[in-house]
Amino acid sequence: MLKDILDSIVSKFTEKEVENVYSAFDAYPVEKKGELFTVVGIGAFETAPSIYSQFTVYLPFKTEIEVNTTAKRDMSMVELYNYYCNNIEPVIMDMADMNCTVRKMAVRYDSNIQRLVMTVKFEATGMSKMERSTV
Repeated sequence: MLKDILDSIVSKFTEKEVENVYSAFDAYPVEKKGELFTVVGIGAFETAPSIYSQFTVYLPFKTEIEVNTTAKRDMSMVELYNYYCNNIEPVIMDMADMNCTVRKMAVRYDSNIQRLVMTVKFEATGMSKMERSTV
């Protein structure tokens, strides 16, 4: 289920033509991700009791989505924040299948790759839908 949520988020970025967005499960090296790239991961994950209908099972969930955007080498913090505001945040906030709220935002300098990284954590709630088996 976690991988399905991540894949769904990454595909929403692709639909909005945001480039270089990867799942936390992707094993691509940093050098191959592009100059400016975003990695989407999942932190905490909770489910509530399932809701059953005749043909479907609904599973309410609450999770923490972590979005890490790595800047180009010469990009300032203001440019990185503007990129986030114009490209990342609208996609997250426009997801129809989840309600998202920003919980934490931080920018740090990653000395290993010599670039700024913006980390934004969202609390997201939603409902996963699965077909019931008729067997």
